[in-house]
Amino acid sequence: MLFPPGSCLPQGWQTPWINAGWAVSFCASSERIPSALQSQGASALVASPWANFDKFSLAGLDRVAQPPGPASDPKPACTPIAGGMLRRSDFLSQLASVAGSDNGLLSVLMAIRIDQVQDFAADLDRTEVFELEEGIAARISAELEAQDSITIWLEFGFGVLVQRINVDEVSQLASRICTQISDEPFSVAGKSIELTVSVGLALSPSTRPADPAQQWFASAHAAQGIASRHGGNRFKGVLSREFEPMSAERVLIIREWVNEAKVGSNIIVEFQPLIPASAAAGELYSVHAKLRDLCAPLGGVYRREYLRLAREAGSIVMIDRISLFNAFETLEKENRSGRNTRLVVPVEIETLSGLAWRWLAEEIRRRQHLRSRLIIELEATPSLMEKDNLMRIVRLRRYGVKLSLSDRTDVLAEQTIWSRLPGDFLRVAHTAVQAATDEQLQSLVRDLRSRDRGLIVAAVPDTADVRRLAALGVDYLRGQALAATGPRLDYGFSRFG
Repeated sequence: MLFPPGSCLPQGWQTPWINAGWAVSFCASSERIPSALQSQGASALVASPWANFDKFSLAGLDRVAQPPGPASDPKPACTPIAGGMLRRSDFLSQLASVAGSDNGLLSVLMAIRIDQVQDFAADLDRTEVFELEEGIAARISAELEAQDSITIWLEFGFGVLVQRINVDEVSQLASRICTQISDEPFSVAGKSIELTVSVGLALSPSTRPADPAQQWFASAHAAQGIASRHGGNRFKGVLSREFEPMSAERVLIIREWVNEAKVGSNIIVEFQPLIPASAAAGELYSVHAKLRDLCAPLGGVYRREYLRLAREAGSIVMIDRISLFNAFETLEKENRSGRNTRLVVPVEIETLSGLAWRWLAEEIRRRQHLRSRLIIELEATPSLMEKDNLMRIVRLRRYGVKLSLSDRTDVLAEQTIWSRLPGDFLRVAHTAVQAATDEQLQSLVRDLRSRDRGLIVAAVPDTADVRRLAALGVDYLRGQALAATGPRLDYGFSRFG
């Protein structure tokens, strides 16, 4: 129904039109009218501003069967998206057409839902639901621009598609929508109720999936759910592509899990055997602190996937402490069993400072008989060469703890720069070994041996390359295809040869 701003309509005014088969659309302003009627062949009611709303009558109303032509559409022809209130099917079609496109603007989908639905929805009849949804849509639309589109896609759930120049504009819009809904109560069935919304934000998919609209909706809906779980009246979302190819939903849920890890929750510690490829190599496991994933209980989220998000959340030091504590406890058990097992524990350099270091230093003093079996692994980055970090490494070595450096680059020739740092092992990726010649690998092995250091090749995809690597002098091999991660130290070690 199209009616003048400020018109007061009697309760239940829309029921006869809906029962008669009309498609009733809400438009926040006259400039949105063409968009509301754009569907080919759709029925609509167009009312004169002087229509008599006190009587349910078709007098003075015209049925519009075709959408208006371009001349009647006030939007510029180059507008990237069609604005106004759209039917859900038309809105989803628009999402599919916009997804993956690049016109220099941020295309963002907002999933908006009322936080208090469970408190009052069951007490409302269909007419009251319809009227409340209209009122909510009106407040949302008041913050939108003419080219923005909106739909009602779930009961008290709204979709909004906008295009903006930058992330700040999107965030400010989401904040204003939250304020618009919460600032003033709504009148429902003669009662005043205060409402808030949770808003989920999602960037347009960067690629063209099979069903782009559904994927985009899933990302925004997941973000809205997280905003709701945090108490509502807020917005959440991933408005950056820096984590791709990880999906936005995955980023959001891992953010939740790393926040839980701040207090030591949702962390599982498991162990992976490192396959000895030389006669001199002993039993060695790497420690994996994973985040529990209830949808994949045997999998979980590994360090390589959560590390960056854990750094941002400030939870990585707690994760490292739990890894180290479990390592100490496991080594104690192995020692009582008479086994000379060693464990490699990856940690951040920040774990070797402040309160975390004081705890670790006390544990090392308390368990001096285990310190030669504990191997701390640091990611090999240029920051390790900084004075403060060098002092932390030297201090760790003075306590008798062994050190491993992990280089994630794919260029084997660059590994020699880490020879200036004290250490006992160097871990390199199998992709770097594959890209190198046998002579380059042998040169690295000779350099490490001259410094009494071992070489670990990680992420070995299968057994095809095992014999060659063993023949070239690699000390340990690691890979799920060789020996999988598990909760126990129960691998039957044997030498590959």
